Amino acid sequence: MRNLLGRLNTRSSDDLVRIARFWQVSLPGTDRGRHVGALYRVMTDIRACRTAWSRFDSTSQDIIRMLASSEAGPRTVAEMTEQLGLPGKSVRGAAVQLFRLGVVSIQGDNQEIPVGESPRLFLPRELGQYFRRILDEIDAGDQSDEPLRTLLEARDDADLEETAILWGIKVIPGLRRRQELVGDILQQVSMKRQADSVVESLKRPARALWDVVREQGAEGPVSFVEAVDAAGLTVPDAPDSRAVVAGTILRDALIDLETSALVLHTYLDDGSRALFVPQEILKPGTVATAVPLRTLQPLDPQTVPEPEQLHPFALAWDLLTVVRELTDRGAPVWVPGETLSLTWQRKLNRRLWFGREEIPPDGYLGMLLYLALGAGVLEPGPPVSGVGSDKNAVRPVPSSKVRHWRGRSFGQQTAALRDVWLVADQWIEGREREQIDVWGADWQGFRRRLIGALREIEGDEWFLASDVAGRIAEQNPGLIGSTFTAASSRGGGRRGDARTAVIAQIIEVELQTAMHWLGFVEITQIAKKGLAMRVTDAARMAAGDARAVPELPEPASDEPVLTVDDAGLIVLHRPAPVHIWSLTAFGDAEGLRPEATYQLRPGSVGRALAAGFDLEQIMTYLEHQGGKSVPNGLTHLLREWTAGYKRVRMRRAAVLTPDFETGIDELRTIVKEAKLDVIDAGNVPQDGLVVLLPATGEDSATAEETLQAALRAAGYAGQWVTDKRTH
Repeated sequence: MRNLLGRLNTRSSDDLVRIARFWQVSLPGTDRGRHVGALYRVMTDIRACRTAWSRFDSTSQDIIRMLASSEAGPRTVAEMTEQLGLPGKSVRGAAVQLFRLGVVSIQGDNQEIPVGESPRLFLPRELGQYFRRILDEIDAGDQSDEPLRTLLEARDDADLEETAILWGIKVIPGLRRRQELVGDILQQVSMKRQADSVVESLKRPARALWDVVREQGAEGPVSFVEAVDAAGLTVPDAPDSRAVVAGTILRDALIDLETSALVLHTYLDDGSRALFVPQEILKPGTVATAVPLRTLQPLDPQTVPEPEQLHPFALAWDLLTVVRELTDRGAPVWVPGETLSLTWQRKLNRRLWFGREEIPPDGYLGMLLYLALGAGVLEPGPPVSGVGSDKNAVRPVPSSKVRHWRGRSFGQQTAALRDVWLVADQWIEGREREQIDVWGADWQGFRRRLIGALREIEGDEWFLASDVAGRIAEQNPGLIGSTFTAASSRGGGRRGDARTAVIAQIIEVELQTAMHWLGFVEITQIAKKGLAMRVTDAARMAAGDARAVPELPEPASDEPVLTVDDAGLIVLHRPAPVHIWSLTAFGDAEGLRPEATYQLRPGSVGRALAAGFDLEQIMTYLEHQGGKSVPNGLTHLLREWTAGYKRVRMRRAAVLTPDFETGIDELRTIVKEAKLDVIDAGNVPQDGLVVLLPATGEDSATAEETLQAALRAAGYAGQWVTDKRTH
């Protein structure tokens, strides 16, 4: 277990007392369970973690910074020494002290760091999360000039709801949108009477600290140490009961002030701690509490070029195309997150709805492969080996679920693919783009929140995508998560604008990729203006129900599925996954617009024959789906193309040779009752039976299971013989 609660439970009672003194926690009574609970509550509070961080020496901070990295796993002291480039003695001493204080834990159940051994140390999950947040706060620097709206948006849902309650707002957990809560809080903040009421509700220590910061903070943030000392809340350095009591009082005061947003904590550019009162509270009514949102100006429809014609479920169609390619010709080696082979992309490009002039959009095929693997249509093939092979490299292969998948409707396929996309914890749609890299974002929450924000955009109007992205970013500073790191080719603006600019850029990428590929927005390029977008009904449906997908119009009852001419050109009038899968088995995809077309050629028909199709099957399919006989000219061509194809028909079979003295008739009866074909084999040892299995591999496996079950039911044990020496 790597969670903090589990690690505390492994500590001895003496350890818990020592940890409690450092974290300034009063342990109630003598019950060990209550002691662990009290420690856990304090150690998972950001105020306590900030205080702990300020008391660590530089070596301890370096160790925590390294172990808090999302890429870091458990490390030995030797590994930490090498990575930090510090003297081994100081690193070991700091590591031992951090272990004694409950900050780091040892992999396994050891209760101490033994001399001469190399235990692996790690940060418990909760402490890692809070120390990463502190490091993000230090990197962000002075936040005192940020609008209160931005600071509130960065809070998680539970903290935001608690703040709203303190400001007299009625909250039903989970039913009020974040944007509404933030707006209500800002409205209450703007009223001096309401602010005075919140101040009056403070306990004495919190009120004393508020008075100091309010009086000294008119010109900017106040030093944390100076403010605490002026409020009479200084905590003694000695690790005794006085320090525990004083530390608890100060921590409770900070919790009251930060929860109410009256006084907030920040790190200055030199890394020191400071407190400040937001300007909206310091001068209620004189500072605008609502950020003026950029105006969304609809574009003149006459200036907007017609968007590219797409099938409503183009992404699901393209995924079928990719799976068919892998079925027929195999896949290149793929390292998730890196660009696929350009040769392979060019080969597929013209057959895809989202194909471009030469290759598909950046990341499109990577996202398709990720979705197909997540939906179970593809599976990782054998491990990729060779010199320089990436350990993450895979070669996807079609799975046994392909048959079931091709039988589902486009709507069902799209809903399944959307489910995989919504829960992806990586930016699968944007990670191959070079314009921006993002770490630590909440991608699952981002996708759902963005779909909800699109619902507020007028659906019948065209807008510039950059304007929409900017507006949504301004409305939702927490859209990507409370903390994240981004490296953008655009660079940053002023400190107050940098976060919004990065979020807007991420939204722009999302609008051009997944939101467009999944049909939530239409896009088109306007010369000299940029990308224009329009929200579709699919986005509005998904905002209410993530699985809801538009229904395709019912085709005319007398309209055939397809038509075919004498030259073998097939036009698909009623696309469905099963028809696309069948046509690509024996025809070459020619085009998708205005209707999908496929061309029969000697090579495509030969490919089908090699895969096990008969000429009669191809002609029967065309006649059945076209509603009339295959044209005579095409019939002549098909027979000409297949006349010289030398195929040897093969059939799987199972040979039953009993090793007991009994009549073969009983076995024949058992097999026939299982509805399997039986032929006698005079040259089979012991006058056995030959049981013919169905032609396809998948059905053969099922038939083998049926045969085994029938034998077991009759009291026989079927055993496969793999070595001739056993005969």
